[in-house]
Amino acid sequence: MSNSGYTPNTGVTAPIDPGWNDPPKLSYNPGTTPNKPRNILNKRVAFPLSSATSSPVVMPPVNIPPMPAAFSPAPPIQVPSIPPQEINVDSESTLQEVKQILLEFLDNSSELGPKANDIRRRIGVMEEMWSSGKLDSRIFVQMKELAHALKDDNPSKADDIHRALMVDHVSAVGTWMPG
Repeated sequence: MSNSGYTPNTGVTAPIDPGWNDPPKLSYNPGTTPNKPRNILNKRVAFPLSSATSSPVVMPPVNIPPMPAAFSPAPPIQVPSIPPQEINVDSESTLQEVKQILLEFLDNSSELGPKANDIRRRIGVMEEMWSSGKLDSRIFVQMKELAHALKDDNPSKADDIHRALMVDHVSAVGTWMPG
């Protein structure tokens, strides 16, 4: 008995739903012939029987001085790193400068429309967190750079700084800076 879906109780042949790994049904139509060209890219190329090229030219040996047995690695480059607590930033003057630039930018932009009030509220939240000491001094520096990038009409630099702030300090700036 073939696997045609024959049900012995009723004697009726029911169609079989193909499984996920069953091959697709081939529809054979004797009137049409496939007119696809054969793919000849999978054929092997024969190895040349005669060597038409000359023998490879032998290069004379190059006298290279012997390598020293033990290399001493170069001393590591000392980059003076400033720990976050050693960055001296006048918090209050930086806050006022950033706030002034952002509010001026907001007042001069007519494209924001109804979003301006939400942005003002976010600037207020930033000011509150800044004044209460909840922000790191690195955030002060980056916010100052961000404000100056906006002021200087450099959106790509502002976007890079914004992205860096959101990646590095998301827990601190996430409440007032949109992602």
